[in-house]
Amino acid sequence: MRPFIIAIVFSIFTLSPLMAAGSATGSGDADHDNHDENPEMTLPRIEPVSLDGRKLKVVATTSFIGDVVTNIAGSAAEITILMPRGQNPHSWEPSPRNIAAIDDADLIFINGLGLEETLIGILGDMKTAPVVPVSKGIDVIGTGEQDDHHPGAVNPHVWFSPRNVIIWTRNMEKSLSLVNPTNAETYEMAAEAYISELEALDSELRKMLSILNPDDKKLVMDHATFDYYAREYGFNNPGNVIPSMNDQAEPSARDIAALTELVKAENVKAIFVGGTAGRGLKNLAASVAAEADRELPVVELLTGSLAPEGQRGANYRDFIRYNTEMIVEALSRE
Repeated sequence: MRPFIIAIVFSIFTLSPLMAAGSATGSGDADHDNHDENPEMTLPRIEPVSLDGRKLKVVATTSFIGDVVTNIAGSAAEITILMPRGQNPHSWEPSPRNIAAIDDADLIFINGLGLEETLIGILGDMKTAPVVPVSKGIDVIGTGEQDDHHPGAVNPHVWFSPRNVIIWTRNMEKSLSLVNPTNAETYEMAAEAYISELEALDSELRKMLSILNPDDKKLVMDHATFDYYAREYGFNNPGNVIPSMNDQAEPSARDIAALTELVKAENVKAIFVGGTAGRGLKNLAASVAAEADRELPVVELLTGSLAPEGQRGANYRDFIRYNTEMIVEALSRE
């Protein structure tokens, strides 16, 4: 690892709004946008790299991104995923090993939209490979949070809609083809095959959810994780345990009391919590359920990462399918 990288790792993280993606040079990407309102979401210019017989080195921040890029690049790339399975992305901080992988990469894929906030300052201080925000082009949902840290903030949990992951797939395929044009046709064919699978998955989910009574399609979450899923599949969101896009925030006693009353008034059938949520947040959800004066289940879903290998939800498609099965089961009970 380069000496200056070690210094960066052990320095305080500076949450700069600038990223290496905005400073990449070259002319490989004709759609490069120099006027994006959010610098973090600017697409970089990408030029071919010389591999000299080695595999392309690709870094993905989350297990979701890593799974999707694996479906496109397959064995043609060496893919490193920064966040381990089971890691809450809101509490993740990059390790020295992560920084070494970034420093050695040919291409870096991030979710963007503020999800990898602790990584932004580090990338801004490094001379890295092109950094591609795979969520570029998605119709984002605003959070209503307006403060010094999140001016005009948007919800980063875009992976809960397979239609959004199709956009990820196209962004990844284009980027891989630019950095490694020799394999462009392979990437394109794999991407189109995966998109077909995502479209079939979307149809499958709609069929699964069609059995629900429209009045029961209410998702109360630990925090604002399922907003894109709710928009895609016609759910209402009366409220969340934490009225925020970040599960590290702390709700007030007034927030909890208001949610409890709302759960009663709306006849909500379940409260859903993420598997990567902290114990305190899960306890809060249980408290709201208990205060609702009826048997209200707290159902754990997969949220911040894929499940461990060998378990349900270990790949993106089964992740969404598993969550949908759990939602249908909880909301269709009498």
